[in-house]
Amino acid sequence: MNVNSNQDVNPCQDLKDKIKSILESMPLFIKIVVLSTIILYIINLFIPYVALYLADIPYFTVYYCQIWRLITTPFMTTGILSIIFSLLFWYKDAVKLEQDIGTVKYILIFCMNSFFIQILYCSITLLISLIIQSNILMKMKVTPRGVVNTGLWPILLCDLTLLCLSNPNENMKFFIFPCIIKARYYPVVLFLIFTILSGFNIDFENLCGIGFGYLYHYYLKNKLSISNNFALKVENSFLCRWMKNKKGFIKSGGIGTQLVNSFQNARNVVITNSQNLKKGFNAFQGKGVAVGSSDTNIRSNTNKDDKPKVNYANVRVNSNEDINTTDSRVDLNTSKTNN
Repeated sequence: MNVNSNQDVNPCQDLKDKIKSILESMPLFIKIVVLSTIILYIINLFIPYVALYLADIPYFTVYYCQIWRLITTPFMTTGILSIIFSLLFWYKDAVKLEQDIGTVKYILIFCMNSFFIQILYCSITLLISLIIQSNILMKMKVTPRGVVNTGLWPILLCDLTLLCLSNPNENMKFFIFPCIIKARYYPVVLFLIFTILSGFNIDFENLCGIGFGYLYHYYLKNKLSISNNFALKVENSFLCRWMKNKKGFIKSGGIGTQLVNSFQNARNVVITNSQNLKKGFNAFQGKGVAVGSSDTNIRSNTNKDDKPKVNYANVRVNSNEDINTTDSRVDLNTSKTNN
């Protein structure tokens, strides 16, 4: 009888484990955005009214004061291709940003950007509608096929604009086209190209995402920037208590800061620059005897009353037992022992 030593592999189980592993590796808010976008898209396929109540349709936001649309609209994407490409372009930078600044601060920045982008969008559409005496533009998202909403794209374009303006004079290649564009003009050129490719259909919401990026960089940065102290206060408030123990939550300050602080505070060890350690190292110049010699008197160039100099540049903690000794507190900034 032939015995097959290889166990049967269940593709569905492997896919399920892989998806679970990916979700567990995500920061908390990124996970919330990804899952909410996918779940709301699926629900909207069966209940089309979901997008009608969550997307920012300026007519209802302005005239019916449905303010929640200013925050919920990024989570509502009505096109499968739009979901795929927006998440692909947004995911990498968003994960890095949440890891750098913390979950709560990133939530505040995300909601602030969404709020002001949609305020700008509603203001422009209202102004144009008053000029042309028609509410068509304010209801543009409502079509015979249902509500058309771009979801994350305005925030993604806002983040792209801020990234380009961080180094405005950098030369950037425009996709596969053989042309170089200054970083400060890149978002505008990108918007113009996509407008032409879409048959000159201007997407005012995406335009407002780019516009808010420019406004924030040049005029609103000092007024709207969220400080670490404010983010920490919000993090410690009752509003955020539920998320502190959730997997993927990152405290204010980011991963890098937390690792350094936890290492320094763990055993009361002060970390110094390695170059300073090298400068403080001096080879032993005195005289002595070999270990095991009958002569117990150590002859050196120092006086008997002087305390011996000890350099801790090469001190290394190997185990918890070494740390728990009576003289476990090591200060790498000093070159003398405390007797």
